[in-house]
Amino acid sequence: MSRRDFSDCMIGEGSKVDGTIDAPGMVRIDGEFSGDIISASSVIISKNAVVHAQINARQLVVAGIFSGSAIIEGGVRYAETAIIEADCTGRFLVVEAGALVNGQFARIDVED
Repeated sequence: MSRRDFSDCMIGEGSKVDGTIDAPGMVRIDGEFSGDIISASSVIISKNAVVHAQINARQLVVAGIFSGSAIIEGGVRYAETAIIEADCTGRFLVVEAGALVNGQFARIDVED
């Protein structure tokens, strides 16, 4: 699949959105979002974002505030500015020094 076969979704800084996002491409949240996020690619929660959601995606990167839960096919990364109140599952977890995390991580076994 080429980059042109799907589109990305972005919620800009200053925006407040409630609902469901079901995107074939990357989802980036720079504002506030509450609801469900389904992405066939990555979900990125930027430094100034506030997200209360149930997330299903290939990868998750959090630099802002995230509460809820996430089921991730690949990796989960919490940046140094992240504030997490969530339980996540994924193949691996990277937590940068400075991230505040309150939640559990369950590793998904990789099948050969």
